[in-house]
Amino acid sequence: MPANLTLQINPDDAAEAAVARAMQRLSLWLDGRFTEEISAVKWSYPTPPQVRDIVDTGRLRASQTRIPNGPNSVTFSWPVEYATQIHEGGVSTQTGRAFPGRPWTKLPLEEASAKFGELLDQEMRKLK
Repeated sequence: MPANLTLQINPDDAAEAAVARAMQRLSLWLDGRFTEEISAVKWSYPTPPQVRDIVDTGRLRASQTRIPNGPNSVTFSWPVEYATQIHEGGVSTQTGRAFPGRPWTKLPLEEASAKFGELLDQEMRKLK
């Protein structure tokens, strides 16, 4: 997983405004979900405590950035030098031991399609 992630929706009908509002709401929801995943005590690790959150110094979580790229696109980034290593797994620079990836974007992105559908439904109902 790269340190940047771009999500884009391409509407093709008169409901573009509803899609844009739903996308904006989805981006806010994803912002919160990514932070929840980083903070969740659920990630396996080879040394005690063996189930933990991803937060050590808080820099990764604090670096999370959400940049709208227009009405139907948003880019999330985690501009710290070790973000990809944490997400995908790697080797500790302190101990030389391998550690597993902790893909904090995986579950929120799996949930995003259904959430977008829910939000879009809400926005389309406002048009009636």
